Amino acid sequence: MRKAIVVLHGSALLGAVLLGGCGGEKADRRQAADDAKDIAMVERLNRVPFKPIKPEPFTQDDITRYDLARAGCMFRPGNDPKEEPLFVAQNDRGYLKVGDKLMPLAVKGGSAELPSGAHSTYVGTNNWVELVAQAGDQGTGPNGSAAWPSRLVIHDAEERVAFDSLGQVSCASGSAD
Repeated sequence: MRKAIVVLHGSALLGAVLLGGCGGEKADRRQAADDAKDIAMVERLNRVPFKPIKPEPFTQDDITRYDLARAGCMFRPGNDPKEEPLFVAQNDRGYLKVGDKLMPLAVKGGSAELPSGAHSTYVGTNNWVELVAQAGDQGTGPNGSAAWPSRLVIHDAEERVAFDSLGQVSCASGSAD
């Protein structure tokens, strides 16, 4: 008789476990859905509001003050070689000027190398910049140097495009652009 009770007790326990497993699976799915909803809400709340970036052109005084005439490339909006540059790309850093502040950016490892040791992508703490080659004929940059159609794209920390401009890139080996 004792064996029958144990067997009956064991099958009753198995049945309870099976029944509990069915209800538990439904509760687990509900919990996972609630967790996903909570995570999405926190991500939305933590997302930085979009703010466009408006880079200021570098004046000749800025170029001299910050020693930006070293070897590298400069992006100028439009096709006029006399236009002041919006971005300076060098072999170790890239530079933007936003609200009269110089913003240095680091070279992104593995990014394409441009003439004069500059690179196509630079990263900062709050944004990143890329120089994207565009189709078109080679033009003339400052002092008769070669210039190529390009696009300057500045992304914010959320990967959104905060600034986009067509223009040209000209590179120099170290003299003032």
